[in-house]
Amino acid sequence: MEKKLEHIAEIIRAAAKYAGLAPGVYKMINENGTAIYVGKAKHLKNRLLSYTRFAQMPNRLKMMVSNIYSIKFITTNSEIEAFILESNLIKQFKPFYNILLKDDKTFPYIVFGESDEFKRVFKYRTTTTPGNNFFGPYPASGALDEALKIVQKIFLLRGCTDNYFKNRKRPCLQYFIKRCSAPCVGKISAAEYAKNVELAMNLLKGKDEIVRKSLVQKMREFSENFEFEQAAMLRDRIKAISEIQSKQYIQIDDETSIDFVALAKGAENSIVFVSFYRTGKNVGAESFSIQNNMENSSESEIISSFIIQFYANVPKPSVIVTSHILEDNAEICELFLKQYEANVKIICGRSGVYKKIIESCLNNAKIKLNKADGNEYKKQLNDLAKLVQLTKIDRIETYDNSHIQGTNACGIMVVFEDGKLRREKYRKFNIDEKTANSGDDISMMKFVLQKRFNSNKIHENPDLLIIDGGKTQVAAVALIIAEFDKQCALIGIAKQNDRKIGDEKVVFPNGDELSLGKDDDLLNFLIMLRNEAHKEAISFHRKKRSRSLSKSELDNIRFIGATRKKMLLEHFGSIENIKKASIDDLQMVKGFNKQYSKAVFDFFNSK
Repeated sequence: MEKKLEHIAEIIRAAAKYAGLAPGVYKMINENGTAIYVGKAKHLKNRLLSYTRFAQMPNRLKMMVSNIYSIKFITTNSEIEAFILESNLIKQFKPFYNILLKDDKTFPYIVFGESDEFKRVFKYRTTTTPGNNFFGPYPASGALDEALKIVQKIFLLRGCTDNYFKNRKRPCLQYFIKRCSAPCVGKISAAEYAKNVELAMNLLKGKDEIVRKSLVQKMREFSENFEFEQAAMLRDRIKAISEIQSKQYIQIDDETSIDFVALAKGAENSIVFVSFYRTGKNVGAESFSIQNNMENSSESEIISSFIIQFYANVPKPSVIVTSHILEDNAEICELFLKQYEANVKIICGRSGVYKKIIESCLNNAKIKLNKADGNEYKKQLNDLAKLVQLTKIDRIETYDNSHIQGTNACGIMVVFEDGKLRREKYRKFNIDEKTANSGDDISMMKFVLQKRFNSNKIHENPDLLIIDGGKTQVAAVALIIAEFDKQCALIGIAKQNDRKIGDEKVVFPNGDELSLGKDDDLLNFLIMLRNEAHKEAISFHRKKRSRSLSKSELDNIRFIGATRKKMLLEHFGSIENIKKASIDDLQMVKGFNKQYSKAVFDFFNSK
């Protein structure tokens, strides 16, 4: 090894000799010709020579250097030029030993169309810098859907495509369910529609009070003219805006866009949590996993690398507030200005409301990191292992059933493994009609466990099996475990007569019961597992029930299989709305041509 390192030191010294003291970027390459690290330096020679001091290196840095086969470098005219070049090369080569952003996400926007009148409002994802008619980004898709729904509900703006809009002869279903003002057929003037667009944009810009006052004034005018129906409509809009304002618990008195970036650093991976504020309001948050293969990387280096990589593909905010002071603050701001023509200010959140928000982001980042590392429930797993007399617990399986008087009966297996819920390993079980019709929960649980232990697709064995039930249920399941000769522990979580959460008892196969106390961390962990199984069982049952309820009608329509049936229900929300839809309305559903739409329309209207 020492001989190999000395050979590598010679390669580094040769490169340093020709590099000189100029600023620049260097690329370390392994024997396969792959770039394993890209770095920048104020003085290339000095930086490269620092890699020859092997005795002072941490293990991972020494491992990186031991893989060097050659070094390439590029000198630059300035440090900022080196900074920009390093950023571009990391993006291009994604070297193993650089700090890399694992998640490559794009976020959606609310967009107002470019047409001169009757602008369309819709959702759109983009990686380019948007214009003035883009609002967002919304990291949480649910937040965007809610905002879009509110805008359409309050201002009745169209969401259909321009081609569909131009070919309308009568109002579509959106008009009748009060989601559109039907500008396509002249139900609203261009001037009035334009006012609604302007109000909607102001609402998305955070100018709630301006919009509210405008609507209040208009409502009074309608009342004075005895146009009470229009006044009532505006009253409902004002009420909706007031509800929006009441949901904003933390507001920043600022019309700029601000992102709060907090880092929780781990040994190999780190989590960056970003909270996005637009026009003073929180529009969502997102966490990002950072691969850090250099153990000596500082918080400043990790956050700087995240900011450079993340904001290369999304619009830049006016201000970025960080949890740690960045050593490269000025360089990053200059990079944004020169490479993207974006004037961004980066500050550390140390006081006032900025400090409050960044502390919340930091707490969320730590929670996400603990979950990612599987350490979130380490204490509870140790306590649980002692309780059931196991050395350790790697895999827990939790079971529950769901049915209504034996109909659409199903079971669920929830898996907790390696310190976290493993949703990809959950399993669903259909319970046969004979067993389900008995209405016996114990028989259903036995049926599910027999299917599970007979399955050739589940190869892992549980260390602990948890069921929702008391002594009778636990005794029955213990017999199944013995029948299949499974060496696993078993407990039940039994509700008491008052059925209050926190009063549950842990039930053992020998009939013993244990009360842990409602504030006990272990009990809360067990309840979390029980509730997860219960939630999944109910969700599966509802899907089965929904399929059975819709089967009698939609499944009898020509051309309509499971996929198109799902598209219809997702678009219209219910079979009743599908029955009311015209052929033109049906053609708005993705994948529906005139033939399919006519088949659905004729089925419901030719009786």
